[in-house]
This record gives sequence, C-alpha cells and structure tokens, in this order.
Amino acid sequence: MQQFSIVLLELRKWFESLRWFGFIRRFELQLLFGGLGVLFLEELLFAVLPYQSFYFLSTIFHTIPLSTLASYAFLIGAWSSLVSGNVKYVPYGLWFKAFLILFPFVGISLGTLISAAVYVFLGYILFKFTVSPYSAK
Repeated sequence: MQQFSIVLLELRKWFESLRWFGFIRRFELQLLFGGLGVLFLEELLFAVLPYQSFYFLSTIFHTIPLSTLASYAFLIGAWSSLVSGNVKYVPYGLWFKAFLILFPFVGISLGTLISAAVYVFLGYILFKFTVSPYSAK
C-alpha cells in the first residue's frame, strides 16, 4: 500500500502540472457520479420504455454521443478523484460501474462477467487502500 501511495503522490504532481486539471478538480465527484448516472439512465430507459422509443433513445445516447461523453466523464472523474482527498468515493464508483455492466441482467456472457469482476476487484483493492494508514498522506 505504501508503494501505491507514492504512485498516487507522483500522479498528483503530474496532474497538477497540467493547466486544465485545476478546472477539472473542482468537478471531480460530479464527473464521476454524474457520468455513472447518465449511463444508468440510459440502461434504465432502454430496459423500461417500449420499442417505439428506441429511435429517440438511440438518437440521444448514440448519435449525439451522450453515452460516450458519460463514459469519458466517469474516467476523468475517477482519475481526478483518485489523486485527491476524495479517493474514498472512487471504490463506490467502481462498484457501481460493475453493476452497470451487468444491469439489465440479460445476455450475461463471460466478457461481461470478467469486466464486472475487474471493476469489483479494483474497487476492493482501492477500498483496502482507503482504510489503510497510507491513504491519509
């Protein structure tokens, strides 16, 4: 855990050398959980609404790449939260991302199980780090 703490410290120094990181840092949790919220809304709407609304939903989430923007917002929010004091919220974001991979709970394949397992494992390792004494540095 001490080595990971050193890596996060160096990553924080590198991120702070970038000009745009100061702007992103103010919105790190909003990006993390907002991106997940949009992805959840997409999955929920596709699962609940009737087939006639698929064209509209496809336009909103795929033609206008709202789904892609939400995925990038999640990644940017996770990386910026990882190097800040809000690292304790990142495991919950990773676990929710694993839930979103499996969410409709239909058509589960080996690929989706492995993807979800990776997010759960990374969330568990990060959760162990957040409760260790090295995360306070």
